Amino acid sequence: TLGNHDSSRIHTRYGDKQHDAELARLHAALVLTLKGTPFLYNGEEIGMTDAIITDPIKLRDTMATWYYDRLVNELKVDAEEAALRAAEMTRDRNRTPMQWSNGPNGGFSPAGVETWLPVNTNYRKGINVRDQQRLPNSLLNYYKHLLRVRKQSPALLAGEYIPIHNTAKDYLAFLRSICPESGELQAKDSDRSVLVVLNFSERQLELDFSRVKEIKGRNLQVLFSSAERLLTTKSPRGLIISPFEVFIAEVR
Repeated sequence: TLGNHDSSRIHTRYGDKQHDAELARLHAALVLTLKGTPFLYNGEEIGMTDAIITDPIKLRDTMATWYYDRLVNELKVDAEEAALRAAEMTRDRNRTPMQWSNGPNGGFSPAGVETWLPVNTNYRKGINVRDQQRLPNSLLNYYKHLLRVRKQSPALLAGEYIPIHNTAKDYLAFLRSICPESGELQAKDSDRSVLVVLNFSERQLELDFSRVKEIKGRNLQVLFSSAERLLTTKSPRGLIISPFEVFIAEVR
């Protein structure tokens, strides 16, 4: 997991204001390709961000209300300044209602109903489920696609994590590999290893995986690419990875 109800939303915490859309997709791929059970905090799949709640009356987080009261009553900080400080530290900012549509209250409650916490107003700008369901290239449909890839790959579901190219600064590369001792999986070579490459840079990369023990002498069958490349067979030598690309391939 990269986020939960006690930490800033991942699209706020890890975004850089320039490549937020690309980074959101990389973070999704990271969670859904690593070993273990992925935990997705509601709203991640549509790109929900932290809300700014500057009205102290609307704060529900007990730590934030205590902090505001102490600033104003004990430390004699100006009320407006205290409200801004409380808004920066409160956990309420990442606990706002799920944004289901671009209707009143983001589709969470009918018009005229005051929600427990204010709805982030960016639900009107496409950050809601209904709008993204209609767009083939939306973040929501990207998550669904990645989840299908994960479910269909025994290696991504249950394989070991094998790091490769450990000195790389701009990208993360690893294998998920099943090495069955016996049984049905023994004959399924394509189930055993999946290569994952996540390019966190703005640069196009040319990578060579041909010397990696688990890949040497074999080819790569593309399972998924955020660069919309054809799902074809690639050589592990001279593999071109586009800026911010998510590349997932079976080792065959």
